Amino acid sequence: MKKILLLLGLLLIGACSFADEVLVVRGVSLDNFWNKKGISEEKVIKIGQKIMLDNKIAKRVPIFVDTKKNVNAFSNLYDKTVTIHEGMFFYIDNDDELAYVLSHEIAHSVEAYGGMIKYMAMNANSKKYEQKADLNGIDYMVKAGYDPIAAITIGNKLFGEPIWDWGCTYLHPKGSKRLIEMYKYIYVKYPKYLNSPLTKTPSYKNFEYAMNKEINAFKQKQKRKQMKDEL
Repeated sequence: MKKILLLLGLLLIGACSFADEVLVVRGVSLDNFWNKKGISEEKVIKIGQKIMLDNKIAKRVPIFVDTKKNVNAFSNLYDKTVTIHEGMFFYIDNDDELAYVLSHEIAHSVEAYGGMIKYMAMNANSKKYEQKADLNGIDYMVKAGYDPIAAITIGNKLFGEPIWDWGCTYLHPKGSKRLIEMYKYIYVKYPKYLNSPLTKTPSYKNFEYAMNKEINAFKQKQKRKQMKDEL
């Protein structure tokens, strides 16, 4: 009997301790909800929903904000969820850049709806599908009314530049490779944005300076193609 009473006492103490640790945010109303909870969550949810609706994406892609300070956002290919860490917000300067981050990850989740074979392919060849999500993400953000140049400005700030771009040593292609492919895609498909205000930002200027050789080579190739088509 004493043992039973002792066990009940320990359980009661444990329950009380747990209850003491519960944090209750008081004074929350519909008017001040986001000020209490966090403007970043509101922004992510609104932009994520706009991307999904404007692109008529008939798939479920739950979007979450994690309080971790890692500079990261990812799509869980298994359950199709998208998570963005709060650490990303230090590097995102506008709605367009946030729209690209979300569009890229939503593109991954939509692709993963292709079933188990697609799931296995995406894990086996992550570099290919990263670049595919880059371009599909640009399409998503343009359809939702965002400036695709933001894909380059945020990518220039965040994409890594590993020594080797092969094998399983790195899951993403080199940042420079991703950036130039996005530039080419925008140049051909969405040329009007090449004069957008975002092309005047330091991040874009740094991209132009660093990738000057590749950009000029691509432009010359496009001019030759145009001249050939006109003959």
